[in-house]
Amino acid sequence: MRKYTPFLLLLTVAVACGLNLKRDAGNEQTLARSSTLKRVVRKLSVDPDSLRPLRRTKRRWVLTTIEVEEGDPGPFPKFAANLFNDREINLTIKYLISGPGVDENPRGYFSVDDKTGEVYMLKTINREATPTFVIKFDVADRRTGKIVDQSLVFNIDVKDKNDNAPKFKNSVVDVLLKENSPAGSDVFLLQAEDIDQRGTPNSEFSYSVVSQEPPSTKSQFTINPKTGILSFEGCLDYQSTKSYKILVEAKDHGEPQLSSTATMNIKIEDANNNPPVFVKKEFTGNVKEQQVGVSVLRVSVEDKDTPNTPAWRAKYTVTKGNEDGNYKIETDPQTNDGILTVIKPMDYEKGSRNELEISVENEEPLYICPGAGGRVPTAGGYRVPVVVNVEDVNDPPYFDPSEITVYQTEGTKVPIQLGKVHAVDLDAAHSTLRYEIPAGGDPAKWLTVDKNTGEVTVIAEMDRESPYVNNSIYSVIVLAVDDGKPPQTGTATVLIHLTDVNDNNPFLDSKYVHMCDDPKNTSIVVKATDKDIEPYSGPFIFQLLDKGNDVTNTWKLEQLQGESIKLLRLRELPTGNYTVPLKIIDQQGLATEEDLMLRICECSQEGVCRPLEAQSTSFGGAAIGALIGALLLMLLLLLCCVRCECSGKKISEFPPDTVDEGNQTLIKYNDEGGGCRSQASPPVIMPLPTADHGTTKNSMQNVSELDRTIQTLPRRSSWGLREDRMYGMHMEPAMYSRIMSLKEQNLESERMNLQEKIAMRLFVLNGLDANFNNNEPHVYAEEGELHKVHSLDDISIADNSQGLDFLQDLGPKFRTLGEVCQEGLAQKGFTLKSATKGY
Repeated sequence: MRKYTPFLLLLTVAVACGLNLKRDAGNEQTLARSSTLKRVVRKLSVDPDSLRPLRRTKRRWVLTTIEVEEGDPGPFPKFAANLFNDREINLTIKYLISGPGVDENPRGYFSVDDKTGEVYMLKTINREATPTFVIKFDVADRRTGKIVDQSLVFNIDVKDKNDNAPKFKNSVVDVLLKENSPAGSDVFLLQAEDIDQRGTPNSEFSYSVVSQEPPSTKSQFTINPKTGILSFEGCLDYQSTKSYKILVEAKDHGEPQLSSTATMNIKIEDANNNPPVFVKKEFTGNVKEQQVGVSVLRVSVEDKDTPNTPAWRAKYTVTKGNEDGNYKIETDPQTNDGILTVIKPMDYEKGSRNELEISVENEEPLYICPGAGGRVPTAGGYRVPVVVNVEDVNDPPYFDPSEITVYQTEGTKVPIQLGKVHAVDLDAAHSTLRYEIPAGGDPAKWLTVDKNTGEVTVIAEMDRESPYVNNSIYSVIVLAVDDGKPPQTGTATVLIHLTDVNDNNPFLDSKYVHMCDDPKNTSIVVKATDKDIEPYSGPFIFQLLDKGNDVTNTWKLEQLQGESIKLLRLRELPTGNYTVPLKIIDQQGLATEEDLMLRICECSQEGVCRPLEAQSTSFGGAAIGALIGALLLMLLLLLCCVRCECSGKKISEFPPDTVDEGNQTLIKYNDEGGGCRSQASPPVIMPLPTADHGTTKNSMQNVSELDRTIQTLPRRSSWGLREDRMYGMHMEPAMYSRIMSLKEQNLESERMNLQEKIAMRLFVLNGLDANFNNNEPHVYAEEGELHKVHSLDDISIADNSQGLDFLQDLGPKFRTLGEVCQEGLAQKGFTLKSATKGY
């Protein structure tokens, strides 16, 4: 006992001195991880404000390990663990659990006996769906329901079970594989996945090829067991096997082992592993010399590859005999034949037989599998000899050289011998040449050529300034034609360089210019041109000619460089047109005089003359009043003249047979019917006004009677007389009239009034009966001997004191009518006295 005394004393001193430590009971937590031990976890913190003695407390939470297994079939509920809290020593408590698997999703997997603290699993758990549950454990006073201790948070891990097989992303895969793929090439990458717990044998798997259809000794498909890359060994042959079906398996390493399969459909795409082969050992064709663009022959090949693919389509090349570029060869896309065409004329004289060599290959390079034992062709493909026979034809002549250049001065007197053109004909032994200038070959018609010798002669004076001359060069085409069948032609061009002479006067580019009416703009630039070239053209000398009109005091010239001159205006001028006489002299002194037409005008902002506005005139109020007054005065004078004329003259009598002639009117009634059968009326004597303008009693009575009946008359009397002057009717379209003086109009008015009165009187005397068809017919004349009708002779009119002078001015149409009537009356023995005097 005494040997432990020093230790007891030291322990007493330590407790007495202490360090005043304070326990933080609010952060204490107990964790249990071991399957055989019970642990109490607490968290302490030091309060720096006070030092208290360290106290040792007992464990509060005791929890056995909770172990659950994926896919546990039960029976349920199944005991999982036991909870204990030391608060149950002093209090009546109940145990509580919460969190995922209890009252949070996924719900209903765990429960607790609130009295004993036993934890139960209620149903099977899928680890792939929920690999871990985080559950909170609490203890509460059963009487008050108050939580009496800190919560215990515990993670429940679900133990994995190998219940999932590896699964391919695509169970069926279609792959296209080229026939010319070399052995060992990767075909496709297969991918599978196992959702069991990673890093365990349950999720690890391997690939393998289960089967290959059809089986082949030439090609064998294999797969990498770890990466899933499918490849093949050997040679592919599209012609023997066009597709393969490969079954691939993925198997995991768990217990028990689980697996799944995928099917790969591999389609072989044809490639160029069969070269084209010519169907003949030699090809022959014929062509006529000088022919171009014609097909000579076709070369054909056979190819076992798929038609209309790059492995089948052929490419041909002329490898020998085409050094001059006479041929080209193209592939017919339909037949795969090679078409040999002449693109450059052949010459029979240089050779009648051409030997060629043509090679062929496919568009796609040829591939021969090393293990297939095929023969690899040499570079350039397979070759075949070709013979082309050239047939002789009439060769055209040709000029050597084909372009001839001569020099000549324009305006030289003709004829001029320019020289000879010479053509060569390879068929000269049996042909003759003639030379000619074709239509349009000499557009200016200046030359001629001797048909036999080719001598070119100038027959018309040449002008360098002609529109047919381009840059002082005149071109002429000369032909050489042989007498072969058919005739052939050669062409040469004669280029005549014309030397210029000073035969053109300088002239103004534009004779019509304008200058803006602006004090700041008092000059314009005038430019001249000469058709000749250096040294017979500009620069020019301009002179201002004084031809009167004070030109030199109005204008001034300022010399500029080259072919222009500046015209200056020396004083202000009103707008209008002006003529400026100029003299223009070229370098050699050849001069011309021209008038520059200058317009001074008001300009717009762009410097363009404004258009002339139409001038208008307006009257003021006083001018309009004066004009109206003058018109009224003229009208008053006219009325006075008419009044005096009408009051000073009276018609004393009306000439016979001139009722309508005074009107100068032709009347068209458009009536057609039977003639009226009228009886001769008794003699009617119509007293007329006397010479002293008086009237008799009888005449006044007759006028009164006519006035009483005028309102009952029809618009057109049965005698065919016009009353449109009285009633204002519209004149017929066939009527014509002439303009009369005022005096004649008054006389005409009186004549018409008298005519109407006579018509009215005759209408009254006939009983106002409009139906004249009831009258008996009366014969006025018969064929044979003429006799007088007394009833008509009794109608007489008093002597007319005024005469019949008015008949002399009835117009040309009535004059013609009078002449016709006069001739007819003269033939019948009648003579017109005063009535025909005017005709």
